[in-house]
Amino acid sequence: MQNLTNKMQAFSTNSADIVTKDNWLTSIKNLQGYCHIGELSPCRIIWRGSQKPSLLSYAKDSLDLENIYVNKDENVLSYLERTNTDAFLVLHKGKVLYENYFNGYKSYQPHALNSATKSFVGLIVSLLADEGLLNLNKRASFYIPELEGTGLGDGTVQQLLDMQVPVKYMEANTPMGIGRGTPIFIASGSIPKPDNYNGPENLYEFMISSKKDIPPGTVFKYENGQTETLGWIIKRLTGKNLAELIQELIWSKLGAEENALMHLDQIGTDIASGGMRATLRDLVRFGDMMCNDGYYNGQQIIPEHIIRGIQKGGDPKFLAGSTHNYLSGFSYHNQWWVSHDRYGGYSARGKFDQRIHIASKADTVIVKLSSYHSPKSEGIDVYKAIIEYLVKQ
Repeated sequence: MQNLTNKMQAFSTNSADIVTKDNWLTSIKNLQGYCHIGELSPCRIIWRGSQKPSLLSYAKDSLDLENIYVNKDENVLSYLERTNTDAFLVLHKGKVLYENYFNGYKSYQPHALNSATKSFVGLIVSLLADEGLLNLNKRASFYIPELEGTGLGDGTVQQLLDMQVPVKYMEANTPMGIGRGTPIFIASGSIPKPDNYNGPENLYEFMISSKKDIPPGTVFKYENGQTETLGWIIKRLTGKNLAELIQELIWSKLGAEENALMHLDQIGTDIASGGMRATLRDLVRFGDMMCNDGYYNGQQIIPEHIIRGIQKGGDPKFLAGSTHNYLSGFSYHNQWWVSHDRYGGYSARGKFDQRIHIASKADTVIVKLSSYHSPKSEGIDVYKAIIEYLVKQ
């Protein structure tokens, strides 16, 4: 009877203990539940394929993060604790130097990537362009006539890839300013529809609702509608869902241990701007592939020239003149954040501090999965601190 009582307490029906779309943004506990489990919305499986998992090689001695300092007052381990890290892995020269899990997160659980999903979308678009299936200089409305006359329809595919299509949407009240006051989280089904709401209720309606603002190609404005437009173009051209293409072109070739997942909106559309979930180890496999110029698991998964194009980045002046000017020297290109540092660093980044950081010239990949309840991501210095420590060894 004692065991039964414990189980009943563990699976409480108390509404305060249940994570829902109404409360997942209201506390660290609920946010961790969302990031770890993610059962609030329907998902599409990104199949790992039928092959055996590719082997990860582990170093004999683990990296001591307490002896690496982000600044004079905080070491890396303290930083990880402060920023509610759920999982962290450092890969250097093909060997895992550090792997750890926090907050009850398990190695086999797919974790929310949020906007780090965008970098996968950028790769799929680049692969389709490389095959001649789309022209990066064509306007979005060329491929999606429904967007003719809208703000998003005005931009070219390349401008969408580089977040240079500034548009306006109707304003909607959302927790913590998520979605920058736009109805994207409502349209994607991530939060409930407020009372008296009269706006888009799915991603297609959201994109069609976009209004023209500043001319495309003149400024950087990071927002989700541009990536959702790329997702719509991908689906229109191929007749396949984004999850299916990630599975065919990337995930099934990595030798992943686990299936990944893609969250869907209320009518079954893949959430291209932030819907993907995956495990820590599989993400480091993906990062290692990017670090090795697209080659991994005995095959060239992404053509080398596509990787080189990402590494080259764009013009930093666009970020310097935007609200992202705190990322000094950075550019945004093909849905990746490019640091232009001496280590060739570039990252996939997501809300609540998700990061796949690749430093090709230092042969290093660092993956951080988090439920950091802060409106602003941190951690540029922590990656630099770890990489500089490794390079000096």
